[in-house]
Amino acid sequence: MRRFWFLKIAGMILVFFTAASALVMVLWNWLMPAIFGLVAITFWQAAGILLLSKIIFGFGKGGKHGHQHSTPWKHWQHKWHNMPEDQREKWKQKFADKWCTGRHETETPEFKKEAE
Repeated sequence: MRRFWFLKIAGMILVFFTAASALVMVLWNWLMPAIFGLVAITFWQAAGILLLSKIIFGFGKGGKHGHQHSTPWKHWQHKWHNMPEDQREKWKQKFADKWCTGRHETETPEFKKEAE
């Protein structure tokens, strides 16, 4: 009886993986050559892409069991909303100093001091 149960589950996984691979192949061949000029792929290449993406990005948790925040973004969103306003301003300034490249060198206070 156990063997039948195992075969049934394995068959369902195989059917799902086959359908998902076919979907990846159809969507890839429909979108990627037209948008990015890439070549069409075969079913087996689509299966490889699907498997590789699952290895890299994970197979999922199957629901919201076990962890309060299901994604890192939700964790930071929760943290941000519970952060005091003065700490938010410090984070904003730190982020702007490190990542915002819209400022030109001539706009920095150090450059203005050198120019005077």
